[in-house]
Amino acid sequence: MDREEAIAAARRAFGNLTGSRERHYESRRWMWLDHLARDVRYALRQAMSSRVSTATVVLSLALGIGVNTAIFSLADQALLRALPVRDPEQLVLLNWHGEFVGGGVGSDNLFTHPFYRDLRKENDVFEDIFARHPTDVHLSAGGQSEPVSAEIVSGSYFPTLGVEPALGRLIGDTDDLQPDAHPVVVLSYDYWRNRLGTDRGILGKRVLVNSFPMTVIGVAAQGFHGVDWGTVPVIWIPVMMKRQATPGWDALFDRRTMWLHIFGRLKPGISRQQAEARLQPWFKAYLLADTKREGWPRVTDAQLKEYMASRLDVLPAAQGRSDLRISVRQPMLILLAATALILLLACLNVANLSLAKALGRRRTTALKAALGASGRRILAEQLVESALLAAAGCVLGVLLAPLVSRAMLSFLPRQDAAGVALSANLDLRVLLFALAITAITALVCGSAPALYATSIQPVTALKQQSGAVAGGLGLRKALVVGQFALALILLIGAGLFARTLATLRTQGPGFPTTNLLTFQVDPLSDGYASAKSKPLMRRLLAAVQGLPEVQQAGVAGSGILRGGGWNNPVTVQSRQRIVTDDLPMNAISPGFFEALGVPVSRGRDFNERDYRDDGNGAARSAIVNQEFVKQYLKDSDPLGARLGIGDKPDTVAGTEIVGVVRSFHDYGLRKPEAEVFFPLWEGGVGGGTFYVRSRSSSQAAARSIRAAVGRIDPALAILSLRTIDDQLDRMLTNERMLAALAGAFALVATLLAMIGLYGVLSFSAASRAKEIGIRLALGAPRWSAGGLIVREAAALALAGLAAAIPVSWALGRLIQNQLFGVRPMDATTIAGAAAVLAIVCLAASAVPALRAESVSPLDTLRSEWMQPKASLPGNLSAFGAMRSQS
Repeated sequence: MDREEAIAAARRAFGNLTGSRERHYESRRWMWLDHLARDVRYALRQAMSSRVSTATVVLSLALGIGVNTAIFSLADQALLRALPVRDPEQLVLLNWHGEFVGGGVGSDNLFTHPFYRDLRKENDVFEDIFARHPTDVHLSAGGQSEPVSAEIVSGSYFPTLGVEPALGRLIGDTDDLQPDAHPVVVLSYDYWRNRLGTDRGILGKRVLVNSFPMTVIGVAAQGFHGVDWGTVPVIWIPVMMKRQATPGWDALFDRRTMWLHIFGRLKPGISRQQAEARLQPWFKAYLLADTKREGWPRVTDAQLKEYMASRLDVLPAAQGRSDLRISVRQPMLILLAATALILLLACLNVANLSLAKALGRRRTTALKAALGASGRRILAEQLVESALLAAAGCVLGVLLAPLVSRAMLSFLPRQDAAGVALSANLDLRVLLFALAITAITALVCGSAPALYATSIQPVTALKQQSGAVAGGLGLRKALVVGQFALALILLIGAGLFARTLATLRTQGPGFPTTNLLTFQVDPLSDGYASAKSKPLMRRLLAAVQGLPEVQQAGVAGSGILRGGGWNNPVTVQSRQRIVTDDLPMNAISPGFFEALGVPVSRGRDFNERDYRDDGNGAARSAIVNQEFVKQYLKDSDPLGARLGIGDKPDTVAGTEIVGVVRSFHDYGLRKPEAEVFFPLWEGGVGGGTFYVRSRSSSQAAARSIRAAVGRIDPALAILSLRTIDDQLDRMLTNERMLAALAGAFALVATLLAMIGLYGVLSFSAASRAKEIGIRLALGAPRWSAGGLIVREAAALALAGLAAAIPVSWALGRLIQNQLFGVRPMDATTIAGAAAVLAIVCLAASAVPALRAESVSPLDTLRSEWMQPKASLPGNLSAFGAMRSQS
C-alpha cells in the first residue's frame, strides 16, 4: 500500500480516534473531580451573568443560615453543652424527692451539710461527691469593695470535677476540716485576667471577702465557669468558711436547713439507674435515723409518713445545674423553631428563583440533552450551582451569626450578662452545624429546579415557542403559597408575643411605678456586726426620708419583683385552724406600702409600736393581702385572726393580723399570690431593699440618695440602684426577647415572601401578555389588566392564609405557657397578620399590574412571543419580554 492508503487502513482498524482519546483521558484522571470543576466554573459564570438574582439568593440564604447558626450557638451553650471537666457524662446531681421536715435556702435539689458528710462517708456508688452553694459576696482585691458572684464549695469540688489550676493550687480536702479555720479562696481565670491583669503575684496575697481577710491560693483553669452557666462565680470559698461568706445566717451543721447542691461522679461500670437503686436502702436508713436524732421536731402522722416515703433521685448532670436553663428552655426552643421556619422560607424563595432561572434556560438544557448529556450530568450541574450559592450564603451567614447572638445577649441586663457564661463567638460545633444546614439547604433549594431540568424533553422543548414561558408556573405558585403560610405563622407568633409583653407592661405590678426607685444595702457584707446592722438601717431610712427630693420611703427585708424572698406554710387560727401551702413572706418597715402606693384597705399599717429590740424574734403583728383573705379567710373577719409560721401540730398562732393590704404582684406579673408581711424592726435586720418615691426626677433623687448614704458611711455599698421600671424590664427579659426577635423574624419572612410573590407575578404577567392584549383589543378597560394580576396575588395570599391557620392553631398550643392575656388563636392578632400580608400583596403586585396595564394590544398580537434570556431571573426576563413587545 502507499502511505495514504496505509494510514486510512490503520485508522479503520484502530477505530474512533476521538473516542480513544477520551478513554485515555478518562483513564488517567478522577473524572468526577473533573466534572465537578467544570460544573463549578459553569455555575460561577451563571452566577455572574445574573448578579441581581444571585445577590437575592445569597442574601436570602445568609439570613436563614445566619439566624439559625446564632440561635443554635446560644441554645447549644445554654441547653446542650457539657461542662469543660473530666468525663462530664459521669456526673450526676442528687435530688430529694418528697417532703423534708425543715426549711431551705435556695430553689431546688437542696440538701443539708450533715447529709453530705454522711453520704460521702458511706456510699459505694460514687468515686467521690462534692457540695456547692451559690451566693453573692463583697470582694475587695486592694480597691473598692464590689458585689460579685461566689460559690461555697466542699474540699472535694475541684478534685471530683477534675479541674486543674491555672496558677497556684485549688481548694482541697485539707481546706474542709474545721469551721472558720481555712480563710483561703480561689479566683476565676476571667477575674484574674480582666481585673488583676494576670498578676502572678496575687498568690499568697489577701483579699477581703465581706470585709473578712482571706488568702488567694490559686486561679482556676481558663474556660471553667463552675457548674452553673447562669451564675458564673468570680471566687470560690471553702464550705468551712460559710459563716464569713454568708454573714446573715449560718446553718453549717443544721440538719433542718437545706442549702447545698450535691453532685457525684459515678464509679466505672455503674449506671445512673443502678446508682439510684443501690442508694435507696441507705437513704431509708438515713431517714429512720433522722427521726430518732435529738432535735427532731414534732410532726403529724401524715407528715411523718410523707417524710419516710421520700426517695433519693440521681439526675444526669453532664451540663451542670442551672435555674436559668429551666427558665430559658422553652423560649430558646421557640426561637429555634422560628429560625427553622425562616430557613425553610428562605429555601422556598431560593427554589422559586432557581426554578425561574431553570425555566429561562430550558432550551439550553434541552440542547445539552439532545447532544448526549445524561440526566445524571444535568442533575449534578444544577445541584452544584445550588451548592455554590448555598456555600456563599453560609459564609455570609456565619459572619452574620455573631451579630445576631450579640443582639440576643443584649436583652440581658448589663450586670446580669457579665455573670452568664454565654458567648457570641462560634466554636467548632456551631460551624459544623452551619455546614450541615448548608448541605440540607443546597439539597432543598436545588431539588426543584434540578428535577425540572432533568424532566425536560429535548424535542418538545426545542419546538416550544410562545407558550413555553408559562411552564412551571404552577409549581412556583405553590412555593409562594408555602412562603405566605410560613410568613403568616411567624407574623401571628410575633403578634401574640408582642401583645403578651404589652399586656404585662400595661398591667404592671399593681402600683404606680413612676418616680419609684429601689436600692439594696447589705451592712453585714460590709463588715457590720449583727447588733449594729438594725440601727444603721433605721438611720439610713430616716436620712432618705428626710431628703427634699423624696416623697416617701420604706424598707423590705426581701426585694420585691426579684423572684426571691422566703416561703413558709402558715397556721391560721380564726373560726377554725387552717394550714396553708407555702406562702411568700416579707418583712417591711412602716411607710413601705405608702412608698409603693398600695393602700391598706382594712385595719392599720405597721408603726413604731411594732418596733422592739428585746431579742425575741417572734412577730406580734402581721399584715396580709386581699389574695390571702380570699383564699383562706373569705368567711371570717381577718382582723384579729392569729397566725403562726409553720405547719407542725405544735405551731403556735401567736401573731395577730392587724391589717389587709390590696394585692400587688411581687414574685411575678402573671398572677397575684397570697402573701404575709411582718414588721421589719421586730426581728434582726441584716440588710434590706429600700423603695423610694421621689417628688420629681429619679436621676436627681438617685444622686441625693448616694450622697445621703455616703454621709452616714462612705464605705457602705449601694447595690442595684435602679428604677422599678428597670426592674420590670429585668423580670420580662424572656417576654421582651421573644417579642423583639419574633417580630424581627416575621419582618424577614414577610420580605422574603414579598420577593417570591413579586417574581411569580412578574412571570405570570409576562406569560399572559397575549391574553391581556386580546382583552384590551376587545374593549376591556386597562385597569382590568392590572386587576388580573392583583386577583392572582389575592388568591395566592388566601391560599397561604388557609394553609397557615391550622398550623398556627397546632403551634399555638405549644407556646401557650409563654402567653398572657391573649389566646393562641386570637382573632385580632390573626386579622392584623392578615392585614400585613394584604399590604404585602398590594406592594408586590403593584409593578407587575402597572406593566400589565401598559401592554400594547396591537404590538402584542402582531409579534411572536420572545423567549426570556437564560441569563436573567424569572421576573427580570419576563419584564424584558414584555418590554420588547411593547
